[in-house]
Amino acid sequence: MLYQGTEARLMHHAVGSHVVPHRLRVPGTGAVRARLRVLHRGEIALYQISYGAHAELRLDAQAPVYLVHLLHNGGGRVTVDGRDMPLSPVVTGPGQDTVLRFTPETTALVLRIPRRVVDAAIRPYAGALDTDTPLRFEPVLDPANDEVRQWLSLAHSFASMVDSGLLTRSPDTAAHFEQMLVHGLLACQSHSLSGGAAPRGGPVGAPVALRRALAFCEEHASEPISVADIAAASHMSVRTLQEKFRTHLGVTPLAHLRHVRLAGAHADLLAVAEGRSDDTVTGIALRWGFSHLGRFGSLYRAAYGRLPSQTTRMGDVELYAAAGRRQAG
Repeated sequence: MLYQGTEARLMHHAVGSHVVPHRLRVPGTGAVRARLRVLHRGEIALYQISYGAHAELRLDAQAPVYLVHLLHNGGGRVTVDGRDMPLSPVVTGPGQDTVLRFTPETTALVLRIPRRVVDAAIRPYAGALDTDTPLRFEPVLDPANDEVRQWLSLAHSFASMVDSGLLTRSPDTAAHFEQMLVHGLLACQSHSLSGGAAPRGGPVGAPVALRRALAFCEEHASEPISVADIAAASHMSVRTLQEKFRTHLGVTPLAHLRHVRLAGAHADLLAVAEGRSDDTVTGIALRWGFSHLGRFGSLYRAAYGRLPSQTTRMGDVELYAAAGRRQAG
């Protein structure tokens, strides 16, 4: 907990120091019941923010930081360059006139990405960047877009892993996940260098052959494919395939395929939790290529911090609501 209390000036200092510089206005008496909690801090950071009052934050447009407003409850709005929209899911960044408005019930989950991290991710593909002009994202993250929805699912999985404590025990896993989130955001969300600068189906700057391999994994993850199948589909030898995965993603092809399968199983388990499916854990595991249920349970728990059966009883929405209740308590 970075701050918990009733003094608006102290909350202003905490959010300004850790998240983003801003001007804070609290109408009326100025009383707050504010909380700022850091859930993860690495190259990127994840925060939970609430004010317990009506609060308006006008962000410093010169601050070198991107904020992805992943999830909120209790209401709240954001205005970006004159466009008004719900507080999440939205991405804001340098050079944009941004005003956040919290209600007394608002609790927000915010991902903080420094500009230098975004610049480093885009540079291999975009070449020389104009250091005076920051990359600008289209603010609204539209869940109706399949790629955006998959990225949001990945971000929510990251939050689940943070909540489980797994990432504090595995710094390498945390760093890999951070890179996936940054590169994935650049790939799925329109921005000022789009129109060829944000390739689909892989990290920014990834070779075409690797992107073919990643696309093949996504499209055939539920089938009994092998490393040789992935290599053949991407027109590479198995050795070259392994080298490309290690260089650009820091994992083996099989580890990546396992991650894709687990993500697919996770999405199906959440559908059960939310009442959109009556599938079983066994059926989901078999559909995604996990014939050994005990092994599936172990892998899933390592990735998401809980057993598959627990996910079917409590989806991510409930998880965040529970976290908000813990914080409010």
